[in-house]
Amino acid sequence: MAFDLITSSDRRHSTLQKGFNLRWPLGNVQGQSAPNGADLIYLCYTPQDIIAAAAQALAVPNGRITVRSGGHCYEGFVSNKMPNSINEALSILDISQLNQVLYDANGQIRSDLVPTSPHRYSFRLEAGGQNWEAYVALYKMANKSLPGGSCYSVGLGGHICGGGYGLLSRKDGLVCDWLSGVDMLVPNAQGDGLIPVHVARNSTDQDQLNLFAACCGAGGGQFGIITSYYFEDLPDAPAEVLWLVMEWDWSLLTKPALDNLLTAYQDWFARNQANPDTWGLATKLEMRHQNTGNVTLDVHYVDKDGGLNDRAAFDDFVTAMLDAIGIPATECLSQLPTTHLPRSNPTGRTINSLSTALAATRQMDWLHCQQTLNGSGPNQRGRYKSAYQTGVFTPTVLQAIWDTLTWNDSEKFLTQSLIQIQSFGGQINEANAAVRRESSVAQRSSYLKWQPQCYWRDEEIAADQAHEKWIQGLFFAAFANDGGVPVNAQFQGCYINYPDRDMLFIGGDPNMGLNPQWYKIYFPDLMIESRLRRTKQRWDPLNVFRNEMSVP
Repeated sequence: MAFDLITSSDRRHSTLQKGFNLRWPLGNVQGQSAPNGADLIYLCYTPQDIIAAAAQALAVPNGRITVRSGGHCYEGFVSNKMPNSINEALSILDISQLNQVLYDANGQIRSDLVPTSPHRYSFRLEAGGQNWEAYVALYKMANKSLPGGSCYSVGLGGHICGGGYGLLSRKDGLVCDWLSGVDMLVPNAQGDGLIPVHVARNSTDQDQLNLFAACCGAGGGQFGIITSYYFEDLPDAPAEVLWLVMEWDWSLLTKPALDNLLTAYQDWFARNQANPDTWGLATKLEMRHQNTGNVTLDVHYVDKDGGLNDRAAFDDFVTAMLDAIGIPATECLSQLPTTHLPRSNPTGRTINSLSTALAATRQMDWLHCQQTLNGSGPNQRGRYKSAYQTGVFTPTVLQAIWDTLTWNDSEKFLTQSLIQIQSFGGQINEANAAVRRESSVAQRSSYLKWQPQCYWRDEEIAADQAHEKWIQGLFFAAFANDGGVPVNAQFQGCYINYPDRDMLFIGGDPNMGLNPQWYKIYFPDLMIESRLRRTKQRWDPLNVFRNEMSVP
């Protein structure tokens, strides 16, 4: 056995219990091991290490295993013991050292886990790698990229199997839409160990096809442990991109102006869904609470050929947004990106027309832009929600957004709180029939993707409660007529890679009882939901891999 076992006597234990979100594990205190956190952490370096570590961890009475690659799970599903568990012995299998990227121009890479598999590929990405490592390696090796997220330290293990969404997804689709094969360790029949399997998009066995489809959007840690992802091909990396961040000062903003911006924002992407010439335009509208900073709009653009020869879509979008809000913006000069950071003092150039916007737009090498747009931010406490928007902003939703952004915060807790609404659709929605059939992504008619989020450093209960009340209040108000969840004619549910325990409960309210239909909020397509349930029964009938939001 080559794995390293970290016990409570190791000085690293309290640190390695944690991931990116310092709310977890429950009971976390700086410098001390948390009683509700993992008892053991196994640092694995090979798939054989994982097999040996899992067998040892599952042999412990009441043993349960979870898997960690980048550590960015938004809830405590990796770090926490299960609620109401009796004497659970939790072990985290950390696979972050499995991080190699392999490329063969002749497409002769075989499965590392099941060498007898007949499938061959051009790329292998080990699941412990991080986004940034993959982007750099793929660019330098093959001038290719993943259309994945901009947070550089997110692990590929959970990112890709949850769909894999980022600034190039409108142009190139989700990362899972390019996926061709997966190495995976699944439970044995006795549930006391793991066995290897390789599943592929062109597998002939239906059970294997179902497991592959689960790896394309169902989320991680539910069927087994993915060790490597395989691709027959990947999209070409862009050469250059345009990057513009416009900022609107709260002293000038009015509700009608923000309503107009939101209405125009949704309308532009809905109108341009059928126009591939616009799919290279990706945006993040970041509306900060008044105590956090200003409202910004980030615009990332590359034309359909991966260059900047055709800039019509960029010009049209910027013009439409400026015309809609009717208030001059300024060039945002704070550190890029501005996702988690309050407004800085410098005031940039005024942006009140296309010409002034173009003067503030940066033309950047694509790889350098990806390095600049690290949205991970510092490790601290965080809460998140999500929603897929298919239709218009109703008056109820617009009022809820405004009330949330102007929420009374006399204690000044909400210094890193925002409602982020990103562009969606494009190639994601136009994926061909084969991709759709072999995918667990149910939301393929949405044009916008919500990610409300808040961050804080204080470990006080009052700070936790203030942020909980703020972010829950948005959904209670916006979806008051829909049981507190984003499922109606204008919304298509939530994103499994932004898990939110509130969705387990009636009305999205933990004070209410459990909602037996909660899984449909994340997988509203009955065919996909049914297939995932069958896949769980086939590959993990003893529920070895389980958390509060795993497949029921």
